[in-house]
Amino acid sequence: MTSSNRQTPQPEQGTPLKRRVKEERETLYRQAITAAAERVFAQKGADGSRMREIAAEAGISLGTLYGVIDGKESLFQAIHKNRMREFLDCIRDARDAHEETLPSHLAVLTRGAAYFLERPDFLRMCCRDGYGWASGFPTLEGASEVWNEGVSIPRGLFSRGIEEGIYVEEDPDLLVRKMLALKQVELTYWLEQASETPHEVVLRRLESQFIRAFCTPNHQTGPLAGAGDREG
Repeated sequence: MTSSNRQTPQPEQGTPLKRRVKEERETLYRQAITAAAERVFAQKGADGSRMREIAAEAGISLGTLYGVIDGKESLFQAIHKNRMREFLDCIRDARDAHEETLPSHLAVLTRGAAYFLERPDFLRMCCRDGYGWASGFPTLEGASEVWNEGVSIPRGLFSRGIEEGIYVEEDPDLLVRKMLALKQVELTYWLEQASETPHEVVLRRLESQFIRAFCTPNHQTGPLAGAGDREG
């Protein structure tokens, strides 16, 4: 047989399209699974949840779920990691939106709290896990690093505010822990009250409590409105 008669293998037509469709389908499945898992984890906690329940909540088969997700632990960690990265971006933007220390800090506080108020299932996940925010984030792969980076933002603001005479002279790390405890208590109470309190009321209350707890007497007067960048 001459070379002219040889058949040259042709690339499979449509393969890139099939691959793209598969990737897009997996992305949609992953999004549905993550949203469903957050709801199930919020209701039952990580230990009390089953992958079959998450699949049912997502409206897919258990086999489809395992075709996209490795297991419950990796799913739980992925939710925390992704949410904490979003949270970090949120409070970083809040800090950078103001030049002065106190408005910047109030924006970090209230926009950070609003992030949780707008995502009650994730907030319930955090509350159900049984750890105190003031004592640090649990050892989840990737998430703890993001948490520590987030903590550095209010720590830096406390340090700056102490130098400016805005805040009481205490260890900035201790002040951060007190601030986190204050926020966790307020948000947990909001959940216990069936999430009925308007977000704006919760955020104003946090603002007021923050100023009373951390500001020096000469910075505790004046209207709170406009001091921070409240959202919710």
